[in-house]
Amino acid sequence: MKQLIENTFPCQTGKCIEIRNESKFWIDEHPEKVEFGQIPKKSFVLLQTNDDLLFTVLNPTQKEITFLAIDEGVFQGTIEYSDGRCDFALFDDRRFCFVENKNVNLKHRRQERLSAFDQLKETILKFKEKLDFGNYQVEAQVSFKASQIYPRQRSSNQNKVVEFEDELNVALFENNNIEF
Repeated sequence: MKQLIENTFPCQTGKCIEIRNESKFWIDEHPEKVEFGQIPKKSFVLLQTNDDLLFTVLNPTQKEITFLAIDEGVFQGTIEYSDGRCDFALFDDRRFCFVENKNVNLKHRRQERLSAFDQLKETILKFKEKLDFGNYQVEAQVSFKASQIYPRQRSSNQNKVVEFEDELNVALFENNNIEF
């Protein structure tokens, strides 16, 4: 799948795709104001951090997991992909998970959750137009950078989740980590 993605969605900004096999690593995003050589809003892998609020990838068997920077990575500033795009994806030989990170306060969480659903949906549809996920369990995940997860079981949110899953045939989660 890695080679197919590289051929289908060429990286616009340098290091967009990398294979990791550490038992634990984190994903962060460059801020809007960056140092020379960094790309604003592009996701990247960290092997060490003191920030326990970052998206965490757990890999207890240390198998190969591929990280793919999507926003400002393979979809960098192009008109074709300006409608919406998630931040990154992670995949192994069976699972492919699209992730949208949000760093918001509780007041704006509902609005940002809906925005994340749209960004994930647009990205998944664009990928499905060009790639066959036949042998993959495709998932989507919204991650809020927060000290605690505040699950919202509102019926409107549940309806949106069901609608998302039915339309795309993709499971949708809200969490700050993933385990492969």
